Amino acid sequence: MNKEIASFVILNGDVVPANEASLPVDDRGFLYGESVFTTIRCYGGAPFRVNRHCDRLNASLSSPVMEIDHKLDPAKLEADIRQLLELNECPDAAARFTITRGCASGPVPPRKLAPTALLSVRPFVPDTTLPVRGASLCISTVRRDPAGELGKHKLGSYYPSILARRQASAKGHDEAVICDTDGNFLECACSNLFAVRDGILLTPDLRENILPGIAREAVLECAAAIGLKTSLETLTPELSTSAEEWLITNSLTEIVPVVRLAGNIFPVPGPVTGRLLNAYKDLVTSETLTAKER
Repeated sequence: MNKEIASFVILNGDVVPANEASLPVDDRGFLYGESVFTTIRCYGGAPFRVNRHCDRLNASLSSPVMEIDHKLDPAKLEADIRQLLELNECPDAAARFTITRGCASGPVPPRKLAPTALLSVRPFVPDTTLPVRGASLCISTVRRDPAGELGKHKLGSYYPSILARRQASAKGHDEAVICDTDGNFLECACSNLFAVRDGILLTPDLRENILPGIAREAVLECAAAIGLKTSLETLTPELSTSAEEWLITNSLTEIVPVVRLAGNIFPVPGPVTGRLLNAYKDLVTSETLTAKER
């Protein structure tokens, strides 16, 4: 098997060779990006927190943003992921599940369409140098309406995030901070954002226009478990100089300390980030070992 491309995927419930999987030309995910997706880290054949990924997907599907009449079963999704991990011989992987509204052209689709669902896996080997050297962040020109809703969903129309990452890469950075139209820091293109000030872990409240990240949620649980104070609050630009530490979180990369933001240099990892790194690894080990025993 080509280790970069999985041999099998599950398309609309059927296991098919990846090179034979195809979508209709009028699928709305292809035409308009009208879809939601999630990416799940798998450790040694055990997918991490499928239930929480499923909860987020279902919340998006039933939201006014999508209104797709479909509900995912977390047990079925986990079983399908495990099947693909075995078929593709890649126990350490990134599993991606995408569901589109279905097939119909035109700006206003019919109310009842059959959704298209695609599950794929690919081998994933983390960049072990990144937590050591730290991520360098730039400020993207991409802005979000602070009162908006789109940022709260992992939509297939992902171009604003792709553009922000391209801007970061062009400037030699690892990630890009996306701000609201008032200039406050919301999150990064592909990760949630945290700051540490006076030993307190800060991150935006979910009432702001940010994604309810699965790793973000796990980090807040880890903070509570180790007795670390947290505060859900707006990350204002002045924090780029007053915060002692910054970190970003993502289901694949877990926790990554930030070494540079807006021209300012930060310790890698700082003392709070170091504690969270250890707590997160313990959490993953505990939950994935339990999952393997099922």
